[in-house]
Amino acid sequence: MKLREEREQRGIINQFSNEKVFELLEKWGQKFYIWFDPSADSLQIGNMFSVMAAIHLMKYGNKCYFLVGGATGMIGDPSLKNAERSFLSEEQLRHNEQAIYKQLKIFLENIKKNYDIDFEYEMVDNYDFYKDMNYLKFLREVGKYMTVNTMMAKESVKKRIEDPEKSITYAEFSYMLIQGYDFLYQFENYGVNIQLWGSDQWGNVTTGIEIIRKKLDKDAYCLTIPLVTDSSGAKYGKSEGNAVWVDRKKNSPYFVYQFFMNADDALVEKLLKVFSLKSLEQIATIVKKHMEKPELRYGQKALASRVVEVLFWKDAVKQADKISKVLFSGEDIMETIMWFDTGDLDALAEETWSITFQEAEVKVLDIFTQSGLTSSNGDAKKMIVSGSLFINEIKVEDPQMVVSKNDCINSILLLRKGKKQYKIVRYEA
Repeated sequence: MKLREEREQRGIINQFSNEKVFELLEKWGQKFYIWFDPSADSLQIGNMFSVMAAIHLMKYGNKCYFLVGGATGMIGDPSLKNAERSFLSEEQLRHNEQAIYKQLKIFLENIKKNYDIDFEYEMVDNYDFYKDMNYLKFLREVGKYMTVNTMMAKESVKKRIEDPEKSITYAEFSYMLIQGYDFLYQFENYGVNIQLWGSDQWGNVTTGIEIIRKKLDKDAYCLTIPLVTDSSGAKYGKSEGNAVWVDRKKNSPYFVYQFFMNADDALVEKLLKVFSLKSLEQIATIVKKHMEKPELRYGQKALASRVVEVLFWKDAVKQADKISKVLFSGEDIMETIMWFDTGDLDALAEETWSITFQEAEVKVLDIFTQSGLTSSNGDAKKMIVSGSLFINEIKVEDPQMVVSKNDCINSILLLRKGKKQYKIVRYEA
């Protein structure tokens, strides 16, 4: 299958500057780049859409330059924003840069190793392009090639100027010039002739093409991909309040797993084509089986497994699946827990906000209240009378009951209130 056809079927083509971009990419050996501004110390799932799109280009023997915007991050991209971004300190920006560099490299190396895909890439920082450049040189090198009329017509600027309740700072207005010079610099120094990014960046990516054409009288190209959106049409991202982070310290593999388990049926095929490295034929088979009985959520499980596998690898999928069986399946819960290893127990404890006891024996009322499942011992008594409290999936019937370490299964007690509220209790020696 040709590169363009595959990208169209995967839904990862939006706009392109010239049909020739596909001819070039199919010839192998092209150099392209994507960029990330270090506005946080972790990428999120929306960014990974672009990374996966880049991997699909690298599979064809093309080399990607992953640019972390140490310079552009100091300004802030005005695209799709209604107000000026808050500036981060240089110390925070440098910290974020290093975190993203490390995260990207680990992710890319894992993809190469675990999926046996060979590709070339480099990491660059656009701060290096500007650190020795003064303002006058920037105006001569870049500013003279872009008219204010053209810049004001860009969608990211136009909306902010036309709305009397909004405005755009000179710094944000200049953002596209910096983006344009990024492309020019890499074109001249690295031989990069193609830029890849999300469709909301069309104005920024075409600025670079225009500067290269006017200054060097040479052709460069760009290719954008659709934004990944949820069922409401909002893109996944921190500014939209629905970010799913790639850093497992910010959200666990289980959280990511459950996030995609809850995806709408209509999104399953679309997201599988983006975040899975499975072939289109394999994805079609998954979707067909899902549509036979959507209520079984086969497609969501396949999607959740693929995303977690790509981000955190196979052991994380197994662990997320185990925890899901405990917290959601309602079947053979304690038998499942019996086979948890220490890592699985730690993950379950993290997801349920576990509590720890040192006493040899603890009253059942105290343990439920201190776990937070009941608001008081009186509340716990009422819950027992109504048959709503369980320990190790056995209904608690005696308010005077006492539990001890001997009641643990695989070193924990599993508390449950109602059908779905869980806590685990661990005993310290």
